Amino acid sequence: MKLVILAVTKTYAGFCVAGMNENGKWIRPISRNSPGRFWARQELVVNGYFTKPGDVWEIDGHVPYRFEYPNHTEDFELTVRNIKPRLTEEQFIQFLKQHCEGRSELKDVFSANGKSLCLVEADTFEHYTTNFSGKRRARMIFSSKSLNFSNPHTNNGNIVVKDCKWESILLSEKTVPSKYDKIYVCIGLATPINNVEFPQVIGLHTMPYVSELQTYPD
Repeated sequence: MKLVILAVTKTYAGFCVAGMNENGKWIRPISRNSPGRFWARQELVVNGYFTKPGDVWEIDGHVPYRFEYPNHTEDFELTVRNIKPRLTEEQFIQFLKQHCEGRSELKDVFSANGKSLCLVEADTFEHYTTNFSGKRRARMIFSSKSLNFSNPHTNNGNIVVKDCKWESILLSEKTVPSKYDKIYVCIGLATPINNVEFPQVIGLHTMPYVSELQTYPD
């Protein structure tokens, strides 16, 4: 099947990638070459180009015989991965529009109810940085007329940003547009910390498009 990449995040052990297939089913591909659930940096570089949202993989594999975390039901162990031509910006926005989810999916992710990934549309967002345990963190607060982005695990509905592109942009304090025609956000659950799966912004896609920094994915 074809997998459209929607999220690339950095973890302590490498990188995590997630996306949807052509039917709008979430897939979190797990490399067969790296130990654990994460991708090594070199695995995501093809012809000097690092994987980013809008890329298309043709994959095969299977659902794990046992999920490492019960709510991370989107895990998929790869046996085949071929790189296909990436979507144009227009095709990517159309894909997001076609497969955008809603209130129940967002609620299931926030409550860790058998689902760890969702794609929803927001009207606006605010962003800022904080210092936590000596480390700067980028955070976003989303608003929507039809969705409730408040959740039981963060203050005032703020969500930590782990999307490789946007985390770097916000921490660098680069100026970004204040208004967008479209805002699509991918929310994903982190692996449990003290039995809590905190929500994260793992992908943010806007129209107009905001370019990644030259240092991407760092």
